[in-house]
Amino acid sequence: MPQSVYTQPTVTINQQHQAESTTFIQNQNQKLNKAKDWFYGTEELLDALPKVWTRSMLYLLVSFATIILPWAMLTKVDETGNATGRIEPKGATQKLDSSVTGSVVNVNVKEGATVKAGQVLLEMESDILQTEIKQGKDKLEGLINRQAQLEVLKNQVLMTINIQHQQNQSQSLEKLARINQAQETLETKKSAYNFQSLEKRAQIDQVKQNMQSTQTNHRLATSRLNRDIAEVERYRLLLKEGIIPQTKVVELEKIAEESERTQEESKFNLHIAQLRLKEQEITYRSLMNQVKSDIEQAKLQLKEQESSYKSSIRGGEIALLKSQEQFKDLQNQIISLQSEIRQAKGQITSLELQLKQRIIRSPIDGTIFELPTKKPGSVVQTGQMIAQIAPKNAALILKARMPSQHSGFVKVGMLVKIKFDAYPFQEYGILSGRINWISPNSKVQENTNGRIETYELDIALDNPYIQVGNKQIPLTPGQTASAEVIIRQRRVIDFILDPFKKLQKNGLDL
Repeated sequence: MPQSVYTQPTVTINQQHQAESTTFIQNQNQKLNKAKDWFYGTEELLDALPKVWTRSMLYLLVSFATIILPWAMLTKVDETGNATGRIEPKGATQKLDSSVTGSVVNVNVKEGATVKAGQVLLEMESDILQTEIKQGKDKLEGLINRQAQLEVLKNQVLMTINIQHQQNQSQSLEKLARINQAQETLETKKSAYNFQSLEKRAQIDQVKQNMQSTQTNHRLATSRLNRDIAEVERYRLLLKEGIIPQTKVVELEKIAEESERTQEESKFNLHIAQLRLKEQEITYRSLMNQVKSDIEQAKLQLKEQESSYKSSIRGGEIALLKSQEQFKDLQNQIISLQSEIRQAKGQITSLELQLKQRIIRSPIDGTIFELPTKKPGSVVQTGQMIAQIAPKNAALILKARMPSQHSGFVKVGMLVKIKFDAYPFQEYGILSGRINWISPNSKVQENTNGRIETYELDIALDNPYIQVGNKQIPLTPGQTASAEVIIRQRRVIDFILDPFKKLQKNGLDL
C-alpha cells in the first residue's frame, strides 16, 4: 500500500520536472525512500488503531493542513518590548539644590502640584538665624543712632570752626585797624614833633635875634651914656674953669640923663628879651618832652596793639586748631562707625541670605516634578536636591528604560502604547506615542532581579492628556507608566516553531 500511495507522486513529479537535472531526481528519490520508511511505521500504527480514531486523526490532520496551518502562516501578531518610566517635561527642568544644611520644618507642596514663581516650597529651621538677624539689626540701629549723634556734633563743630574762622578774621581786621591807627598816631606824633620843633626853634631864633638886637641897643645906649657922662664931667671941669657957661653943662646933663634913661630902658628890654628866650627855651623843652612822651606813648600803644594782635591771632588759631582737632576726631569716629555699619549690614545681608536660602521658593511657574523631601523633620545636606520643577506649558515626554534584550529592533519613530499606573487602561484606555530618541549606550540598573542593562528612550506623547469620553485628564510630570514598543510583527507559526528551533540549536551545541 505504501508503494501504491507514493509511486503515483513520483511519476507525477517525473512528468512535471522532466527538464530538471538527474541530481535533483536522485535527491528526491532519497527523500522519498525516507518518507516510505516513515509511512510504513504510520501505516502499521494506523492499522493497529481502531477505525474511529483513525478517521478522527485523519480529520484532524486534514483540518490542520487546510485551516490552522495556513492561518498560522498568514496571520501576524505584534511583538512588543516593554519599558517603564515616568512623565517628564521636554527640555531642561529647574533643579533646586540646598545651599545650606538644616532641618526641614515645613513642606508646603507635593509632587505634581502646580506652583507659581516665588511660592514657598519648603522651609528649614531658622530660629537661630532670626535671633542673630534681630541682634544685628539692633546693633546696626545703635550704630546708626551713634553716627547721627556724631554727625550733629560734627556739624556743630564745623559751625564753630566757621564762626571761629570768621571771628579770627574779624579780630584780625580789628586788631590790624587798631595797629594801623596806632601807627598813624605815632606817625602823627612824630610829624607834630618835627613840626613843633621847627616852629619852636624858629620862635627861639626869632627871640634870640630880638635879644641880640636888644643887646646891641643896650651896648649902644651904655656907650652913649658913658660918653655923655664923660662929656658932662669934662664940661663941669670947664665950667669950674669958667670956660663955658652953666647952661651948657645943664644941657649936657640933660642929654646924659636922657642917655641914662635910654640905657636903662635898653637894659630892661635886654632883660625882657633874655626872659623871653628862657621862656621860649623852657616852652620848647617842655613841648618837646611832651611830644616825645606822646611819641613814646604812641609807640607803647603800637606795641600793645601788635602784641594784642599776635595774642589774639594766636588765641584764635589755637581755638580753631582745637575745633579742627575735635572735628577730625569726630570725623574719624564717624568713619570708624561707617566701617562698623558696613560690616553690620554685611553680616545682616549674609544672615538674611542664609535665611533666604532656608526658605526655598519656586523660581518659575510650573509643576513639582520631583520632591525628595516630603515630610518635616528631615535633614537636608548642602548640595542635596530639594525639588525639580517642570516649566509651565512645557511639552511632556515619557522618559523610559528598556532592557537591552528588547532593544535590538527598536528604532526612532516606532509606535508606542502607553499605560499609566494611575489610570488603569481597562477604564481609561491607552495613550499612543512615538520614540523620539534612543540612548547610544546602555546603563546598568539595579532591580529586584539583580543588575540589568537598559537603554533610555524618549517617547513623544500624541496628546498631553487622557481622553475619557468628553473629559480630558491632563498629564503631569512625575506620573509613572509602562510602554509597549511594537518591535516587529511575526507569524503565529514562528512562535510555534521557536521552541523547536531553540531545541535544535541546543542539540547542535551539545
